[in-house]
Amino acid sequence: MTLKNTKYIVIILALLIAFALYLQYEISNNTEKLKRLELDKVHVHAKNIVKFLKTEIDGNIYQYLVKHPEKRQVYNKILNTFMSDEFKYIFLINKDDKNHYRFLLDGDISEPVEFNSLFFPKDKQYNEVYLFKKPEIIEHKEGVEEVWLSLLYPIVNKDKTEALLVIDLSEAYGKKILNFNNPMQEIVLYMQLFLVISSIFLLGTFYNLYLLKKSLLEDKLTLAKTKMYLREFFEVQHESNYNFMLVDIDNFRLVNEKYGIKAGDKVLQDFVSEVAYRLENDSVIVRLNGAEFILAIPKKKGDIKRVTQILFRQLSEKKYLVNNNTIVLSLSISAVDTPAEIKSLLEIESILEQNMLEIKSSGKNNYVVINQNVENELRYKNMDYISQRLDNEELVCLYQPIYDIQTDKFVKYEALVRLIDNEQNTLIEPSYFVDTIRSTYRYIKMSRLVFKEVFSVLHQYEEVHLSLNLDLHDLYNEELMDFINVELYNHRSVAHRLTFEILEKHEIEDFAHVALIFQKLRTYGSKIAIDDFGSGHSNYLYLIKLDIDILKIDGTLIHALKDDPERAKVVLASICALAEKQGYEVVAEFVSDSKLYEEVKALGIRYVQGYHFGKPKAIKEYCGDCK
Repeated sequence: MTLKNTKYIVIILALLIAFALYLQYEISNNTEKLKRLELDKVHVHAKNIVKFLKTEIDGNIYQYLVKHPEKRQVYNKILNTFMSDEFKYIFLINKDDKNHYRFLLDGDISEPVEFNSLFFPKDKQYNEVYLFKKPEIIEHKEGVEEVWLSLLYPIVNKDKTEALLVIDLSEAYGKKILNFNNPMQEIVLYMQLFLVISSIFLLGTFYNLYLLKKSLLEDKLTLAKTKMYLREFFEVQHESNYNFMLVDIDNFRLVNEKYGIKAGDKVLQDFVSEVAYRLENDSVIVRLNGAEFILAIPKKKGDIKRVTQILFRQLSEKKYLVNNNTIVLSLSISAVDTPAEIKSLLEIESILEQNMLEIKSSGKNNYVVINQNVENELRYKNMDYISQRLDNEELVCLYQPIYDIQTDKFVKYEALVRLIDNEQNTLIEPSYFVDTIRSTYRYIKMSRLVFKEVFSVLHQYEEVHLSLNLDLHDLYNEELMDFINVELYNHRSVAHRLTFEILEKHEIEDFAHVALIFQKLRTYGSKIAIDDFGSGHSNYLYLIKLDIDILKIDGTLIHALKDDPERAKVVLASICALAEKQGYEVVAEFVSDSKLYEEVKALGIRYVQGYHFGKPKAIKEYCGDCK
């Protein structure tokens, strides 16, 4: 039984109880209705008897029977003919001058009561019926055996009661009527018993569930809330109404190791009490594990940066007594000013955790409040966020032109991938997300989308040449390389207009393997370029070991023409001379202004790329008139 479905069990049980009560009511109502129907039949029976007697007897019944004693036995037999299994007795009585009831007729011919014998009623209603002249059903409480009910039917002549016709319904008939619905009553009784037992069981279960839920929602040691409580809390509250902090006590295990577990537990209890005292009751304190806590603080408390600063100072200055020693805790706090458009608590936790890693890696004992820009950066690095963009194919390529100085034309465009952030109406650069998804299937998915667009452009614009970045790690990804080779084959008619720019952050160890991959990539005419040549691990050994087509000189060397022009010119000139001798094309990157352009042009470099010629844009903005 989970916490969420208990309400449904209560609803179902309540409906069953209501149904059982309804059945009980209907059965009782039906029994009462059946009883009324049968009594209505008795009334009709009595009415027919009285009608018969009035027809046969002219005048007062008692006087008639006194004058005609021979008729008594006849009328007794006639009353007997009205007898049935339902009736125990049918007889006629009247009152004498002394108000004593006496028998006039008796339908029991086997043992008839003698005429004018005394009759002693057990119920005062006989007198009421005699007096008020209205038929009435009476129920015998004592003194009358084998009789269920009696109908007292007055025989009235000239507004005076002459006699009472009494019809006694048998006890057996009453039991038959009252027990008619017994099978259904037993079922309902068992149902009610079952529901009573179930209710008792459910109450016990609810109580145990309450204890369990309390243990799940409240940390036993510190009495802080648990992560489950936080989840349930924000099912009814909106995250954007709160700011959040992730608080970690740095190296808390050292406290446990030095002073013992019990002392460490006491410090945690005191720490939570101190936080609760500083934040007051409307904030939520959640213990995640060990010495890590999440704080949900209402925005009405004020600016989160100021709140974090004050809380960090107060908690950092707090001294705790441990085994007659005082200690001060080192804290790392990651806080976020929650934006209004935040979607989930999970997203907030991810932001806090990623920022906490950066705090820890930079030395701990510090706090950082994430503003909107940093929050976006962290969000862009989130795996779930990236996956969603890729699943929705929210990806686009921008293109930066490469300019040919000799022909004064754009001869090639470098494809640069971007994810689309529709919420912020912006594009996300690969520096945020590529490292996060590398070595995952999502990286393959991104590559498929990029190649799909690149080949679409090559087919659409017959004169356009494109270059595409490949990281050195990509060359060792067999699944990716198999995909690229298949794509080159499928688009072999345009593959000669595609250049692969090799990016690398690590030194190549297996040149033979890389050389074989380069050979496969060049099968259909594609070219190989070494990107950022002259920086990092890119060196002249590449030119000896690998068969390449293009050198793209690292932008830092180009910008060195501003800071140290003479030395930079010597290095660049040597690269150009070697490239010319080996037949490599040379591209100067990051040419951002006219001065750098003139310097590069003076060195004899033919191809240049940078903001001076164009920023990354959609291909149609550069090739609107291209064929």
